[in-house]
Amino acid sequence: MNGRVLCLHGFAQNGPNFSAKASGIRKALKKFDIETVFLNAPLQLKGADLPFDSASLGADSADSAEAPDFKGWWYTVDDFDIEPAFEAVRECCKEKGPFTGVLGFSQGAGLAAILANKFSEIVPGHPGLKFGIFYSGFKVNNQKYWKYYEPKISIPTLHIFGELDTVVSEERSQRLIDECCVPETTLTLKHPGGHYVPNIKDLINKEVSWVLNALDLDPEEIKANKNNKGKAQSVTGEKSKRQLKREQKAKQKESGTSTPSKETEEDKTARELGELNDEFDKIGKI
Repeated sequence: MNGRVLCLHGFAQNGPNFSAKASGIRKALKKFDIETVFLNAPLQLKGADLPFDSASLGADSADSAEAPDFKGWWYTVDDFDIEPAFEAVRECCKEKGPFTGVLGFSQGAGLAAILANKFSEIVPGHPGLKFGIFYSGFKVNNQKYWKYYEPKISIPTLHIFGELDTVVSEERSQRLIDECCVPETTLTLKHPGGHYVPNIKDLINKEVSWVLNALDLDPEEIKANKNNKGKAQSVTGEKSKRQLKREQKAKQKESGTSTPSKETEEDKTARELGELNDEFDKIGKI
């Protein structure tokens, strides 16, 4: 594995939901053996906690099986408490760490920016991160947490936001860049949409290239290693098939017949199914 990225969803989302919405970058990183871990925020939100009418979404439903699973890193109040979010990250590091980078959307990006700068301080014993990706990111308004931006974020950071975003304005995302990040290690990418994680192929290719560069990884070397591994597995598979044929011939010789038994026919079917699975695996790697 070439890296592991902690992924933080937006307000009123959850880990699985964000994994689906960020499928483009998730799948693209996987091709280069970079794992993504989508963490659930610690706060379970109710209808009254949401900045929009949630009745049609069932947020206040008495049936928990039908109610949406809205979660948040902190409540949208002026004097919010960020410590539950920090604790959720610490627990995740114990179970699924260590991490090489952090990725966040909206409120998750606000948290990700703080983690990018102070990860080893917030998670004692964990090394600092190597990069941060912020979709519709922002600097938190609560001034008691501004200490986490000092000194400025110096690891490579990638800032992506929509030109039509009305939830987190371009000006607010730009403030995070201008006030909290070292210019030399900052890259900004814009998309023509609104408040979401874009799955535009050209943009995703740029993001992946940026991540590989931040981790000092050579994409051609990674592809070559994967191809060599695939060839080695293919050779092993061929050896297994030849061994199977030798064993079948030995059984036939012992029984004094060259007519395949019922068991041999079943083995043949299993072998053919295995070959089909191998082909599907190859197709999936294209």
